Amino acid sequence: MITLFGAPGSGKSLQGELLARRYGWAWYSSRDMLSSMHNKDIMYKLDHGMFVDDDTMNSLMSDVMRRAHARGTNRVVLDGFPSSYRQVRWMIDNKEISNLTGAIILRVPHGELWKRLMERKRVDDTRAAIERREDLYDRSITGMIRALSMEDVLVREVNGMGTPEDVLERISEILGEWNLVPRKQYKDISKNIKINYTSQV
Repeated sequence: MITLFGAPGSGKSLQGELLARRYGWAWYSSRDMLSSMHNKDIMYKLDHGMFVDDDTMNSLMSDVMRRAHARGTNRVVLDGFPSSYRQVRWMIDNKEISNLTGAIILRVPHGELWKRLMERKRVDDTRAAIERREDLYDRSITGMIRALSMEDVLVREVNGMGTPEDVLERISEILGEWNLVPRKQYKDISKNIKINYTSQV
């Protein structure tokens, strides 16, 4: 199991989808899962860049991880979880189901992030919502990474610039180094994938 970290617009969801398609892993987007609950309060928070409480997130992801654990698979990509120190602590305290191997941090310059967010025209991409989500991410990422590193979770930064295929290759190379995928497999599987960042980041 790995998780993808990155500021809004960094391409977490797109890369999660591409990794799942390339390797046959399960991909769990916390935003998509929250949206599927059709809870008005949660949707309001998502649309306004607000934080969904830790108890809700932990309960939601607990169900996901328990199902994966019951199937005997750890081939899971998490996107948008954990998103706070308390969520990281929950994963650490529930290693029997979370079993997180590594975290990938997608690094993209601030100006490029804003360009991507403005181009995708999503309902929650107002200036106020974007700034709020960025602030939440900036305030939480250092503590989350420190906590995971202390538990021997592998952490690597990845350059998030370039085409989606470029970024996918960088992530795949790291997963090969971590022995999560065959190292010779990642070079030629997704040559035909053509997806724009503006479709889902």
